[in-house]
Amino acid sequence: MRKAKGQVKRRWWIAVMLFCCIFMVGRTKSADTVLADAVYDYIIPGSNTYYLTEADISDMPIQVLCYARNEIYARYGRRFESSELQAYFDSKSWYSGSIDPSAFSNTMLNSYETANIELLKNREYALRAEGYLLDQNGYSYQPIYDYLYGKNGFSDSYVFYGSDMRYIMQSEVNTMTLQEICYAKNEIYARHGRMFDSQELKDYFWSKSWYNGCISPEDFSDSVFNTYELANIKLLQDNELARSASGYLLDQPGYNIYAVGSYGSMDDTYIFYDSNSRYLTNNDVRNLSIQEICYARNEIYARRGRLFESMELQNYFNQKTWYYGWISPESFSPSVLNQYETANVEFLKNYEYMLDPKGYILN
Repeated sequence: MRKAKGQVKRRWWIAVMLFCCIFMVGRTKSADTVLADAVYDYIIPGSNTYYLTEADISDMPIQVLCYARNEIYARYGRRFESSELQAYFDSKSWYSGSIDPSAFSNTMLNSYETANIELLKNREYALRAEGYLLDQNGYSYQPIYDYLYGKNGFSDSYVFYGSDMRYIMQSEVNTMTLQEICYAKNEIYARHGRMFDSQELKDYFWSKSWYNGCISPEDFSDSVFNTYELANIKLLQDNELARSASGYLLDQPGYNIYAVGSYGSMDDTYIFYDSNSRYLTNNDVRNLSIQEICYARNEIYARRGRLFESMELQNYFNQKTWYYGWISPESFSPSVLNQYETANVEFLKNYEYMLDPKGYILN
């Protein structure tokens, strides 16, 4: 009940902040952007406008308490002696650190902020006599992201879930932002434990529960990459530089690691969800790549539970929630296909080999 009350108050404040921000920024910022700033960039959005209660903070881990307390100072542009705190607040779109710790005065704080700092500090030191210990070796922002988004939320996602076991298609990259392309490329390195010089990439990947950065950039070897990873790095790199000659510029003031979506998660999508119930036409396929044509043809077999000798195809279909492969290639019989499927397999095969006499080269 206490936690529910705190969540209601948080949601109420977010709604108020969203309304006020939209009113103030007018045409300069979209409602979606304002909402993202309000929800994702603060631990406690309203800590400067109402008194927190013990119930509001009862579920906060000690690290979150420390950060929430210092967030109140950060709103005013205070800088921090702790590199851990400084790096964290530098990643926030609302933060502009300009006041040296020695020059900051608590007289800037209002009555809500003063009281909330005291409440958060008391709770933090109640959990540990010396409070949260900043700048310890191997510190992580993971507890912050777990608190804000849950262990199965933002922190566990990949830009491309399967970039280590399938070829990314150009059509997928076409919908991505420049930032997402850059992050997806570096995600392939991050899967193998590579560390990063960029603070922006550090912040992003340390927010991931799967990430364990342990190899310095100078000690990292590309020899760990498999065929898919090498091809996907090249595809993403080429697209990044095609969008901008200098690529995505990391560590720019106000960078936002939350502006990155997920493009490769387990899904239930089909290239042609109805290829078993209608005849495909030239109109359906004219904008598809040869790779997508090949996948669409094999999608018809995959619906029927066929396994694949091609690791590329097997990995692709393994990501589909609807796929359950149990029939070996040699045991599979085309006789299980209906009239639409039989015709569409032939149509897609002809179209694929029209695009290239060799067809799409798998693996």
